[in-house]
Amino acid sequence: MLSSKNSLVPLRSIRRVTVFRDDFNHFDKSHYKIEVDATGGGNGEFQIYTPEHRNLYTANGYLYIKPTLTIDHPAFDSSKLYNGQLDVKNLWGTCTRSFNSGCHKSGYGQEILPPVMSGKVYTNAAIKYGRIDVRARLPKGDWLWPAIWLIPRHSVYGTWPRSGEIDVMEARGNAKAMSHGVNHGITQVASTLHWGPDRDQDAHRSTHNERHSTGGDWHSWHTYSLEWTAQHIVCLVDNHEILRVNTPSHGFWNAGHFSGTNIWGNNKNAPFDQPFQVLLNVAVGGLGFFSDHYQYDTPKPWRNDSPHPKRDFWEKKNVWLPTWHGDNVAMLIDYIEMIQY
Repeated sequence: MLSSKNSLVPLRSIRRVTVFRDDFNHFDKSHYKIEVDATGGGNGEFQIYTPEHRNLYTANGYLYIKPTLTIDHPAFDSSKLYNGQLDVKNLWGTCTRSFNSGCHKSGYGQEILPPVMSGKVYTNAAIKYGRIDVRARLPKGDWLWPAIWLIPRHSVYGTWPRSGEIDVMEARGNAKAMSHGVNHGITQVASTLHWGPDRDQDAHRSTHNERHSTGGDWHSWHTYSLEWTAQHIVCLVDNHEILRVNTPSHGFWNAGHFSGTNIWGNNKNAPFDQPFQVLLNVAVGGLGFFSDHYQYDTPKPWRNDSPHPKRDFWEKKNVWLPTWHGDNVAMLIDYIEMIQY
């Protein structure tokens, strides 16, 4: 289902309506849901998502999504990482996700509290088919994981990945993450569709592609886009394709060769046939995205099978923290635009 074309073929003239646009001259939080939890994002990531101004703020016409150290928050210090309590609702008045102890965690010696705080926002606006453009500057620094992605407003087909996910852009902030002569660090951006009847039958490998920079890395300004119709899903950077997935003529269910009952019925473009929201976030670390088998320019401080990966990560901060330089660790968003077809 992938295509290797290098640029977008213009659509026929169709009616387009701008559903949402934000140029971030100020941060109007009423347009967004702000994630506030310590779940680890389902991937064992090392950050707490907070509404703190230090993690989510606007300046000079940009939205900053910036990771910071947990010990820099007045409620924590190094000792509390190991032996303290994290009560998300008590700290910030809300907790948006409770699974995986997302609202309350304890540091208990073997494993520590999440050592990083960061930001994640969802647009309240959602579209079914159309064009989304996000002009962004990606962060740079070891173990940073920025993403621009979409999830369904309502999981009409069930929990992930039954209702689908569209990853327009994911990247690693490491200068190098080498595998078989290919750098999967900051010189690469990737796009992926997740879809399937359960976590073990996620067909994302067949709908994944990457684009590599020919002029350094992706830390400068670029426009990341999604063009989405009933016939195709195309992810782009600066209007050049990263990923093209044409809707299978016999439907995604049959294309995935899944076992069991077809949960999507006769809707051949399901689960990508419902309104999706845009998410913007910067994660840190986790158990999978940063492969143990890549060769990094600085040693990876944890293994994905470690019983205490956050502690391993934190105790090697003398290695990775020097790669975090000021606002370079933030993902900056110039604007986001959602156009309904």
